[in-house]
Amino acid sequence: MKRSRTEFDAVIALSTEGVPQASIARARLLSQSTVSRWIAKAALHARAFEDKYLVVDDPTELQVDELKSYGAAREQRTWIFNAVEVWSRLWVNTRVGTRTLRNTLVFARTLRARLRRIDAPVLVTSDEFKYYLPCLQRTFGPSCVYVQVKNRYARGRITHTSARQLIGEEWKLEQALERSEDSKRPNTAYIERLNLHLRRTCAYLNRRTPSPMRKAQRLAEVLDLNRLNYNFVRRHSSLRFGRKLRTPAMQAGLTKRPLTLREIFLWQRPPSKYPPPGNWSPTPPPLPWP
Repeated sequence: MKRSRTEFDAVIALSTEGVPQASIARARLLSQSTVSRWIAKAALHARAFEDKYLVVDDPTELQVDELKSYGAAREQRTWIFNAVEVWSRLWVNTRVGTRTLRNTLVFARTLRARLRRIDAPVLVTSDEFKYYLPCLQRTFGPSCVYVQVKNRYARGRITHTSARQLIGEEWKLEQALERSEDSKRPNTAYIERLNLHLRRTCAYLNRRTPSPMRKAQRLAEVLDLNRLNYNFVRRHSSLRFGRKLRTPAMQAGLTKRPLTLREIFLWQRPPSKYPPPGNWSPTPPPLPWP
């Protein structure tokens, strides 16, 4: 590249803090197309890095949810599927696309692939989205306890919460709650907190934004970088042990200290198995059904 590493790292760091690409280009005296191209390169590297190192060993509780996008892509009905491992606060998986059975199944399969082993049934909670149940049955089977949580709102606040268990026996749910150090009853509080974090740190997801999203591919690239920064670089405020703050990757045992973006970018990734960014499509290729 014709620019320094420091310049490249500064652009990516600003992107993960929610600064729009046009503002980054003006502040760093760059072309907006250059900023967009750098983010695409960094996102490709981030996906390869997480495919290699982002794994969860014996998870206790998972929370999944969908977040609606705003901007020009609202006509495309673009949503973001997210999953978080509660104990480590690890942002495990993301899927950008429409709320269809196909995208939900791809999201569930990728989530299951990043769980290295499951010694006891893992608790999975979500909202009442209809496609979670068949997809979790196909990908997790009897290794999970699935509970749908319904929240009732009044004046912008939750007034009542009810839970309905759809997969697993009651004794498995009691066992999963006993193993959980964070939840006394099924809830979706942690994934909702992650959604709020995304609204604040992704310029494309602001409800009133000067930089509306025009392509879902750009949103996927920014989210890949945000997830990398969230898991491996940024210290989490709720993971405080004395005076020490940990990253979710440290809590999950993936790293011993917070990494820097430069350390991750210097990692030599294997040959890419992803298609070029220009060939990206919200519709995944045909899947080999089992």
